[in-house]
Amino acid sequence: MPQDPAAIQRQIEQTRAELAETIDAIAEIVSPRRVAERAQEQLRARTAELRQRYGPALGLAPVPGSEVELAPGATSDAPSGVSAQSPTVVRVVRWDRVVLAGSSMVLLVGGVRRRRRRRAVRRG
Repeated sequence: MPQDPAAIQRQIEQTRAELAETIDAIAEIVSPRRVAERAQEQLRARTAELRQRYGPALGLAPVPGSEVELAPGATSDAPSGVSAQSPTVVRVVRWDRVVLAGSSMVLLVGGVRRRRRRRAVRRG
């Protein structure tokens, strides 16, 4: 069934407009600037979540604007979950000691293996 050329032209123009909108939307989604902005927003949200969850145990203040529930007996100036009467315990990883302990273990294991090899060679 033949169609009116003007109707066909309108359909073509409409399809072109829809296609242009789709391409613009795709370009907006994959734009490096937009990707970086979304990644930055996700990082901020994840950091705020981790800070709210583990911040009080580490002695960090909650993120401004985030809601933190206070434990019974806790004051607003004390970290969440810590009462005003109990001292705050902050655990800090001493990386110099971790490296020292790790190096000592490597030397110990290496020495034991070397000693076993020497004994095996003497017997052998």
